[in-house]
Amino acid sequence: MQKSEIVLINHQGLKLVAGIQVQTPTPPIGLAYIGSYIKKHGYDYTAIDACGEALSQVRKVEPDSDLMIQGLTPKEVINKVPKDVKVVGLTALFSHAWFLARNIAFDIKKLYPNCIIVVGGEHPTALPEDTLKKNDFVDVIVLGEGEETFLNLIECIDKNLDYTNVKGIAYKNKNGNIVTNERRTRITNIDDIPYPDWDNWSINEYIEHQQITGVNLGRGIPILGTRGCPYDCTFCSNDRMWTKRFIMRSPKNLVDEMEFMKKKYNVTAFSFMDSTFIINNKKIIAFCEELIEREIGISYQLPAGTRCEAINQELVNFLAKSGLEKLSLAPESGSEEIRNIIKKKINYKKFIEAVKMLSKSKISVGCFIVIGFPEDNKKTIWQTIKMIFKLAVLGVDDITVSQFTPYPGSVIYDELVKKKVFDGNLEEVSDIVSFYSKKWRSYSDQLTPTFTHYIMFFMFIEFYLISFLLRPWKPIGNFIKYIFTGVEKANYIRFITEILFTRKKFGTNVNKSDL
Repeated sequence: MQKSEIVLINHQGLKLVAGIQVQTPTPPIGLAYIGSYIKKHGYDYTAIDACGEALSQVRKVEPDSDLMIQGLTPKEVINKVPKDVKVVGLTALFSHAWFLARNIAFDIKKLYPNCIIVVGGEHPTALPEDTLKKNDFVDVIVLGEGEETFLNLIECIDKNLDYTNVKGIAYKNKNGNIVTNERRTRITNIDDIPYPDWDNWSINEYIEHQQITGVNLGRGIPILGTRGCPYDCTFCSNDRMWTKRFIMRSPKNLVDEMEFMKKKYNVTAFSFMDSTFIINNKKIIAFCEELIEREIGISYQLPAGTRCEAINQELVNFLAKSGLEKLSLAPESGSEEIRNIIKKKINYKKFIEAVKMLSKSKISVGCFIVIGFPEDNKKTIWQTIKMIFKLAVLGVDDITVSQFTPYPGSVIYDELVKKKVFDGNLEEVSDIVSFYSKKWRSYSDQLTPTFTHYIMFFMFIEFYLISFLLRPWKPIGNFIKYIFTGVEKANYIRFITEILFTRKKFGTNVNKSDL
């Protein structure tokens, strides 16, 4: 197939211009991996980055909404699609953004009815039947890890072969029945997967606009060091997407990529997109040693949350020396009862020990908290409040408190659908998983939506008030560093810059054109 016959599209981004959540679109690392993989096997493609090609262009999702769509308009996207297109691939990592990919797919199928629309990512993988049932224009869903499956699919299409036997896909057959094929075995040697094909994905625009997960450490780019997670957290969709098999790249391969990207794109910072990076103590130390020995002059962060079990003083020393600037842990709840229910298998004593060691280092430490689990009550919330107080006293730099959301693909989501708490249809899912919804909702029978909403704000105030009173020099130092270097050492720096600068800029750039 020619380059114009295979089209990969990154949907637009979402930008919130009100409230305490900071939403930043990031470069499409999944599509960049798919692109590099099919290139390695002889297939070129056309990339349309509906977000990255117009990062300064925004418009409201709805007239009275504080949520903006960031990127190209639907018409601009369609105009970039080659007329001889045969296969269109889109991804939806997060369910709240599925409607963006869905709308692009709908428009393309309407204009080019003979092309094959393929969607992948966490959302379609979590809900393949609903995705196909509610969207007639979607032809194929790639389930889970996508490189080998998508390659196999386009090979069949290229050779005019029947693709319905390809492992790792779901599709609707000629009778209208949904068929889910056997899942494909995970790629075991992920060192063999070529680096993401960033050239096709407006990477310089993302770098210049500082669009990256986590805090701004300078000219940054995303990176993936591992795939999968071996844990059983019932609120997480990782198992449906990746299975529990955890695979880490070799230290050399990982640092080779960092060095390559630094030279090619003049970046100095990396943001790891891993579900959890620190699992094996020895492997992480080996990675740190590789970085230290080669002295490539970069910094990095682990913003998505990682485990504490492998953390000891030796590892903390290596992490700090190797350039780690920020790390987030995820205790989720201060209640051992809740942690047991959601299968968050952490040793609380070891977690606190890890916090103490990290807080004494130069590494900034953040913690993720979730409130409003179905089994939460005022007693468990009080235990979380006490834990947050302790984290502030111990010197943790940031916390992120979120209200529980049942995520498609998670055990809790399936349980709530079974209990008929909600139907699980795509329209309702879009509302449920929207972190920007103005509707307050509680999934605990013992906590009202109003209580859950306001206690979240109280937890933020409690933590930062205590932190700043006990260590006023920390925020002062962080602000001074930001003023002179532009480096954000903590989430509160990013939030303040978001309020003072970013949101004002986006507010003045609103495009009044139709969505």
